Amino acid sequence: MSQFTTEEMSRLVAAGTRDQLKTAIDVVAGLSLVHINEYSSTEEGLSMGTPSDESESISRRLTKMRGAASNLEAADQRELLSAPEVRRTLSGPIDELVDSALERFEELDTLRNESSQVDEELEVLQMLAPLSLELDLMRGYQNVTAFIGTVSSLAKARPALAGLGDSAIHMSSEVGKSSVLAVFCRNEDAPSIQEMLANEDFQAISVPDSEGLPSDRILQLQGRKAEITDKTEELDSDISDWSESNGGMLFGGMELLERDLEIATAPVRVAVSDHAFVLDGWIRSETASEVEAALSGICTHVSIEKFTPPAHSSHHHHDEDAPELPPIAFSPRNYSKPFEMLTDVMGRPAYGRIDPTFFIFLTYPLFFGLILGDMAYGLAVMGMAWFIWRRFPINPMMKNVGGFLFTIGLSTVIFGYIYGEFAGFEFLPHGHCDIDHIIGVAQCEAAYLPDGTHAHYHWEAAHSPWWVAWMTNLYPNGGEFYWVWDGPLNVVLAYPFHRVSSNLENLILITIYMGVIHVFLGLVLGFRDIYKTHGFVDALFEKGSWMTVLIGGFIFAYAFLVDSASDLLMPGAAITGVGVVMVMVLLAHYEKMGIIGIPLGVLESLGMLPKVVSYVRLFAVGVVGVKIAATGNEMIYEGMAHTLSDLGHASTIDLVLLPVMFVGWLLVQLFALVLGVFSPNIHTVRLHFVEWMMQFYEGSGLPFEAFGFKPNKVEVE
Repeated sequence: MSQFTTEEMSRLVAAGTRDQLKTAIDVVAGLSLVHINEYSSTEEGLSMGTPSDESESISRRLTKMRGAASNLEAADQRELLSAPEVRRTLSGPIDELVDSALERFEELDTLRNESSQVDEELEVLQMLAPLSLELDLMRGYQNVTAFIGTVSSLAKARPALAGLGDSAIHMSSEVGKSSVLAVFCRNEDAPSIQEMLANEDFQAISVPDSEGLPSDRILQLQGRKAEITDKTEELDSDISDWSESNGGMLFGGMELLERDLEIATAPVRVAVSDHAFVLDGWIRSETASEVEAALSGICTHVSIEKFTPPAHSSHHHHDEDAPELPPIAFSPRNYSKPFEMLTDVMGRPAYGRIDPTFFIFLTYPLFFGLILGDMAYGLAVMGMAWFIWRRFPINPMMKNVGGFLFTIGLSTVIFGYIYGEFAGFEFLPHGHCDIDHIIGVAQCEAAYLPDGTHAHYHWEAAHSPWWVAWMTNLYPNGGEFYWVWDGPLNVVLAYPFHRVSSNLENLILITIYMGVIHVFLGLVLGFRDIYKTHGFVDALFEKGSWMTVLIGGFIFAYAFLVDSASDLLMPGAAITGVGVVMVMVLLAHYEKMGIIGIPLGVLESLGMLPKVVSYVRLFAVGVVGVKIAATGNEMIYEGMAHTLSDLGHASTIDLVLLPVMFVGWLLVQLFALVLGVFSPNIHTVRLHFVEWMMQFYEGSGLPFEAFGFKPNKVEVE
C-alpha cells in the first residue's frame, strides 16, 4: 500500500480440533501477524476458552519476580539478551535467587522502619533530657497527674507556674527553640492546671515506654542507630552486588514469563466448544499467503477474505447493519516512521481514509524549522536525538523520539543557515544599494544613479563575536552576496533571508500563503476520502464548499489589497458567494439544521479567515524567540565582551561581574533553547491538529495489534 493510506486488511477465521488450540496459538504468536478479536458472544455450543494449566504457576512466579524488580533499577542494555540463555536461567536457580533478594528487601524495610522509630524516640528524649528526670517517674501514677510537654514561652509561663504554690511540682528547660515543661499535681487539681497550661499553648509529649534517665536511653539508641546504619549499608551493598550479577536476567526472565503468560491466557480470546475452537481475527492482506501456509497444517479450516468497504452511502445516516471495520495498521515506512507518534495522538485514521503521517513528515519539520531557525539550537536538538539514541539503543519508542528530534533539528539547522542565525546572533553581513528600492546585488549594479553613474551595493558587517562570525566562510563570497526572486502574487524569496530585518514583511506574506496551501491540502484530502466512501455529491458539499470559500476569499483579499489585481475583485466575491451558498446547503440539508443553517452558513464561512491567519504564528513566534536571544546577547554578552577587551582599565566591580554576566548569558541561551524546543512544537502541533487535520481527519480507527511479541530486553524466540 501507499504511504498515503493505511494497510489493506483481510478477515481471518481459523478452526480446528480443540487439542490443537495450544499449537495454533503458539504458531500465531510466532508469526506476530494476526490481530485476534476477543470472543464475547454467547452463541449456542460455543464459549470462551480457559487459560492453560500452567498459567497460575507462571503468574505466581511473575508476581514474585515483579516484587523483586520493583526494588531494583533496570541496568542499561546495549543489546538484546539471548532467549536460550534467559530460558536456562529460568529453569535454574532464579527462584532461589529471587527469594534471597526478597528476604534482603524485607530485612532492609524492617531496619529502615526501626531506624525511623529510633529517630522519633531520640527527638523526644533529647527534649526531655535537660529535665534530668528518669523516664519511669514521668508516668504511671495513680493519685498524681503528670503534664509533660512544651509551651510557647517559658518566660510567659513562669508567673502562672509560680502561682501554683504547693499544689503542684514543676520543672522546665529550654531545648533549642522549644520550651519543655513537666508539671505534677494531685488528680483533683488536674483540671485547673490543664486550663492554665492550655492558655500557654501547651502541647503534650508522649513519654517513651522506657526506664532510667533520658541521657542513658539516648546512648543506647545511638548505639542501636549505628548498628542499623552498618547493617543497612551492608544490605545495600549486597543488593547492589545481586542486582549487578542477576538484575539483567531478572528483567529478561520477567519479559519471557510475561510472554509465556500471554500465550497461556490466550485461549480466553478464542471461541471453543467441547471438541473444536474458532479463532477470529484480522491480518494485513499482503501477509495472507504466509499466515495461511502456517495455519493450514494445524487447523482444519482456514478462511482469509479481503475486507471490502461498503458501497457509497450518505454518512449522515447511521447504518445499523454497517460491517465491523478492521483495525488500522500503518504502512511500512522508514524516515517518516517517527511521525506516526503524532498521528496516534489523534487516533488511527478510519479504514480507507488518508493516513496523514507522510504529509506531517513533510510539513512538521518545515514549520518547526521556519519558526526556530537557528543553527545553534538546531544542533542542540540534534544533540538531544543523538543522546537518546545512545542512551536507549534497543528501545523502539525512544528510537522514534530520537528520529523525530533529529528531523526537526536538521530542519532548524537548514533554516538557521538560510537566516544566517546562530545562538541569537545574525552573523551575515547586511547590504544596501545606493538606490533604496533596489534590494538585489545584480539589480543594483545594473542600475544608474541620477547623475548617470552606476549604483553600488555596500556591505556592512554584522555585530557578532568572532566565534560566530567565522561561519560566513560557509557561504559564497564570505557571505557578501544576496539573491532575490520576485515570484507571483508578490512573493519574494531571498538568500540569505534576513527575517528580523529586511525580509520580515516577505516572511509574513509567505506564512499566510502557506496557511492557504496547507488548509487547502487538508480540504483536498477530505474531498478524496468522502468521494471514495460516500460519493461525489457528498464530497462536493462537504469539502468542495469550503474549498470554494477559501479560493474565492483568497482571490477577493488579494484583489482588495493589490491595486494591480483590482479586476479580480468581483470574480473573487462571486466565487466566495457560491461557496457560502454551498455551505448553507451543507448545513441546512446535509447536517439537518434546516432553516437555521442559512444564517449559520455565513458565520461558519467567516471562520475560514482565522484558520488561514493562524499561520502567521510561523513568523511571529520565531521573531519573538530570536529577539529574546538577541536581547540577551546585546545586554549581557556585548557588555562582557567590552569588559574583556579593556581589561587594563576595568574596575574591580567589572571583573567580579564578569563570571556573573557569563552565567547570566548562558542562562538566557538555555531559556531561549528550552523555549525554542517547546514553543515551536506547541504551535506546529496546533497548526496540524486543529487547522489542518480538522479539515479531513477522522481518528476513529483502532490500532492493529498483532498477537505476538516485540523484543524489549530479550530477543524473540
